[in-house]
Amino acid sequence: MSNWLRIGLYGFVHFVQLFTAALTIGGIADQARYGPSAVCLLYIQDYQDDPNNTGYYLFSASSTSCSGVIGLAAVGLLLALGMGGVSLYYIVRSEFRAVRLIFGMAVVATVYTLMSLVMAVVGTVGVSHTCQEFTGAGYSCATIFTGGFFEADTQTTYTKSLAVIQMSVVASWFCFISWAAYAFLEFLHLLPVEYNLHYIPTAWNIRN
Repeated sequence: MSNWLRIGLYGFVHFVQLFTAALTIGGIADQARYGPSAVCLLYIQDYQDDPNNTGYYLFSASSTSCSGVIGLAAVGLLLALGMGGVSLYYIVRSEFRAVRLIFGMAVVATVYTLMSLVMAVVGTVGVSHTCQEFTGAGYSCATIFTGGFFEADTQTTYTKSLAVIQMSVVASWFCFISWAAYAFLEFLHLLPVEYNLHYIPTAWNIRN
C-alpha cells in the first residue's frame, strides 16, 4: 500500500473517531439532559399522571448514564486526537515506529474499543427503556420529547429532540466500529512481514 493510501486510510479512521465522539457528546449533553441539574432522560422510571396537576406527568430520573456516555465519548475524543496525531506523524514522515509503540497503541485502541462498545450499549438501551415508559403510558416517545419536560425550580419547560438523541446513539456505534478498525490496523503491523498486508518496516521487521 502506498504512503498516500495509508495517510488517507488512517486519516479517515481518525476523522470518524473524532466526529462520532463529538456528535455523541453534543447530542447527549444537549438533548438527553434538561434543567440546571442536568436531569438525564435515559432510563427513566414510573412515568405516570400527576394527581395534583391535570395534564402533567411525573417520572423518576436518577440515572447517571448520560454523564457516563459523555465521559466515555470525551475519552475517545482525546485518544483520537493524541493517537491520531502520533500515527499520522510517522506515516507522513515515512518514519519507523518501534514495536513497543505499535503494541502499546494497539492495546490502548483495543481497550477503548471495549469501552466504546459499553458506551453504545448503554445509550441504546437507555433510549429504548425511556421510550418504553412513554409508550407504555399510551404516548408517542417523540411527542413527549417534543412537548418538553417541566422543571419546577425554574418553572421552565425544556423541549428536546428524540431524533438528535437517536442520532447520537448511532454515532456511538460508529465510534465503536472505527476504534475496532483502528485496533485491527495496528495489530496488523505486529504480524511477521509475510503476513502483514500493510507492511511498514519496523523494529520488529528489522530484527526478524
